[in-house]
Amino acid sequence: LCSGESALPGGDKEVRSLLAGAGPEDKAPELTFTKEQTDAAMMYLKNSVRRSPGRALKKGEVKTDSGRQYIGMMTEHDAIQSAAEQPQLAMVAASQPNEATKDVLAETLQTPSSIAWFDENASAEAKRTGMMSLREFESFEVNRRYANTDYQTDLQAMDGDNLLRESIRIQSLQTALLLGIKQQLQENAIISGQQLSLEGAQYYEPRLAQKLQQAAAGATRQ
Repeated sequence: LCSGESALPGGDKEVRSLLAGAGPEDKAPELTFTKEQTDAAMMYLKNSVRRSPGRALKKGEVKTDSGRQYIGMMTEHDAIQSAAEQPQLAMVAASQPNEATKDVLAETLQTPSSIAWFDENASAEAKRTGMMSLREFESFEVNRRYANTDYQTDLQAMDGDNLLRESIRIQSLQTALLLGIKQQLQENAIISGQQLSLEGAQYYEPRLAQKLQQAAAGATRQ
């Protein structure tokens, strides 16, 4: 993680650093991050979810019963924090220029409609490197077809094998997007389970503590 303040406006405290790339408020969304935008997104993550609820124990404190219990509680907190961080870490990772997109992007940009969409909407980093992040490539593949009137002209001109190949590409894209949704649902289920665990602990801990005191008092009287 980077320390200090972000060089980009609001980069360390605004969620747009994660969703659309840090920078001026009026800039267009950028789904392929520069190094500076990546640093800003990681600083936002640090400020929003990566918190420490306690300090490191001193040498003498570690050896006590309370110290060992403290370490156990910190371990439990770290496990939950890991799940809290995961969606943001995954988004930052999916916003990096990806070498695997280079060749397929170059092939796609052989058609006039794709070039027109790329020139108008691609991120500065994609234009500079000839690569897109996985996030931007997914958005590009969808929007160059369904939000691009020039594509309709290209589609009308297709026939035979070209039309069949385009149909297969669209089906493959739909499958990939559905898989992404499934993976996100799985991650959300993990986080929801941990939230339920926390709620259960918050409900039962004071009640169990009270019963424990009553049990201890009863044992003392015997």
